[in-house]
Amino acid sequence: LITRTTNDITQIQNVVIMGLRMMVRAPLMAVGGILMAVSQNAGLSLILLVVVVVLGVIIGVLANLTMPLFKVLQIKTDNLNRVLRESLTGVRVIRAFNRTEYEKGKFDVSNKDLTDTSLKVNKMMITIMPLIMLLLNFTNIALIWFGAIRIDTGTFLIGDLMAFIQYAMLILFSVIMMTMIFIMIPRASASAQRIIEVLDMESMIQDPEKPIDVAAGKGV
Repeated sequence: LITRTTNDITQIQNVVIMGLRMMVRAPLMAVGGILMAVSQNAGLSLILLVVVVVLGVIIGVLANLTMPLFKVLQIKTDNLNRVLRESLTGVRVIRAFNRTEYEKGKFDVSNKDLTDTSLKVNKMMITIMPLIMLLLNFTNIALIWFGAIRIDTGTFLIGDLMAFIQYAMLILFSVIMMTMIFIMIPRASASAQRIIEVLDMESMIQDPEKPIDVAAGKGV
């Protein structure tokens, strides 16, 4: 319950805050950029379509890989908090029976387990930004290459190409902003499920339909 009311709630708060800031702005920027890019040159816009599809595939694969790990990560955070809480609440018993080193060992095992899982997840997550930057640079190269061919044939102006590159960057940065949200969503989703479990849980102690009236009695 401690982890669910602190760590899990924080994950959902982060997504909501980022979502309110980015998920409204990013699609509008992307749509505006697409309309302007297509009006400039429909042929070059196909390059952007390919890039956006590739980005979507990368995000999809990453989400499928990380979603189960995020669920495991929250469970292991639970376990670490449980071990620490046991050590704090039972500190007198631990000292009385000289079990300090044993409890330290328990904590180290839980901590290493959580650390290893966190490192595994984060190694997956940090690969996305280099991939996106590589994709952005290749997009720039492709736009300049094919734009230069059109300029050479006289069907495109240098100013138009520069404007198109700006529109392309606007679209891709909007996609990156949305990517940042989608990176956070798997962990928030795992946290949301854990919170819903608590909300859906029914108390074992139920008030009777016909309670016994004890007003007449005295506590003697």
